[in-house]
Amino acid sequence: MQTILLVGGAGTGLRVITKGKPKALLKLLGKPVVEHVLNNLLNIGINSIILVSDRPELYEDLTVKYGRIMEIEIVKQYEPEIRGAVLAARDYIKDYFLLIYGDVLVPPEAYKVVLDAHKVHEKSSMMLIPEEDVRLYGAVTISSMNTIKEFIEKPRDTIPGAYACGGVFVFNKNFLTILEEEESMGKALEKYVKLENVIASVWSGWWVDIGYPWDVLRATYYKLDELKKSSIAKNASIAPTAIIKGPVVIEDEVVIDHYALLRGPLYIGQGTFIGSHTMVRTYVNIEENSSIYSYSEIVWSNIQPKVTIGRASFLGFSVIGEESIIEPNVITKTLMHLEKGIVKPIEIVKKQRRYLKLGAFIGARTRVPIGKVLEPGSIVDNELT
Repeated sequence: MQTILLVGGAGTGLRVITKGKPKALLKLLGKPVVEHVLNNLLNIGINSIILVSDRPELYEDLTVKYGRIMEIEIVKQYEPEIRGAVLAARDYIKDYFLLIYGDVLVPPEAYKVVLDAHKVHEKSSMMLIPEEDVRLYGAVTISSMNTIKEFIEKPRDTIPGAYACGGVFVFNKNFLTILEEEESMGKALEKYVKLENVIASVWSGWWVDIGYPWDVLRATYYKLDELKKSSIAKNASIAPTAIIKGPVVIEDEVVIDHYALLRGPLYIGQGTFIGSHTMVRTYVNIEENSSIYSYSEIVWSNIQPKVTIGRASFLGFSVIGEESIIEPNVITKTLMHLEKGIVKPIEIVKKQRRYLKLGAFIGARTRVPIGKVLEPGSIVDNELT
C-alpha cells in the first residue's frame, strides 16, 4: 500500500505566523511538524512514502536525513488545493493507498486505527474525530453498520451526532477517478462515501488539525505532555542558582542565567539564552537561537526560531513567529470572557472554576514596541524593515 503525505498548504489561518511557509514546516520540539508525522509512520512500520508539495525544494533535506531509514519520493504539485495535491501522486497509486494531511498531528496509534479497519473489512476507511464543532473540518455522519453515511464539506451549522473528518484515509484507486471529475476534495468525498462502503474509524485520543494559532498551542501541549523525563545537553550552561523542575528538554549551547526558574514540561532549543530571574513555566516551546531577557515570564507559548523577548515582559498562551523582536515590558493579557466565533481559547480549570485563556499571535519578523499591552487574541503583524 502506498502512503501519500500532503505537505504543501500554507493556510490562511496561520499566514501571520508562517508568512507563506508551509504549515508542515512550523517547528515543535526542535523539529518541523512534518518530521513528527514521519516519525509516527516509522513507529508503525511504514518506511516508504510519497511526499507531495508545491514547493518540493523545501523538503529535499528530508531525503538525506531519513535516507537510511525511510524511502521518500518527493512529488511536485502543479494544480491547486488538496485536490491538486492528491492528483499529483496518481501515477504512484496502484490499488489502496493511505492518505495523510501533513498538518494533522496525532499519536502513531491513530494511524493504526484507520489501517486496522481497512485490513479487517478490506474496504476504505476514514479517521473520524468526536469534535463538538465540526464546521471547520467537514462533517461526517455514520450508519448503524459503522460505515460513513454522509460527508458534508462545509456545514454552516453544527450537526448533532456528526464527527469531524480527521485527515487520515485509506482509499482505493477509484477515488482518483471521482476526484478528477469533481472540482474539490470535499465534493469528491461527498460522492465517494455514497458509492463505497467506507468504514468509520473513530479516534478518541488527542488530535490537532493545525489551521490556526490556537491549534499550535494545543499541539504544543500534547507533544510536551508526552515528555516523561528530562534531557539536558552536556554542553548547556546552567547557572548553579537556576532552578529546574519537571520534565524539560534543553538542547546544545543553551545558556540559563542565575535565578532563572524553569518548570516543565518545556522545550528549549539549541543556542537559546534564558536571562536571570526569568520564569519559563509549563507547556512552553522555545526554538533555537532565541533570547529571553531578565525578569520575563513565559507560560504555555510556542516561540519559533530566532525570537528576542526584552526584559520584564510577560507572554502567556501566545504564538511568536520566527525572527520577531518583543521589546521590554510587553504584556499579553490572557483571560477571555467569551468564546469568539471560530477562536478556540485554552480552557483551564482551577478550584472548580473554568477560565478561557488566549494571548497574542505575533507574526514572523515583527517588532512589538516597548511597553505594549496586548489584548487576548490580538494579532500583531508589523514586518521588520
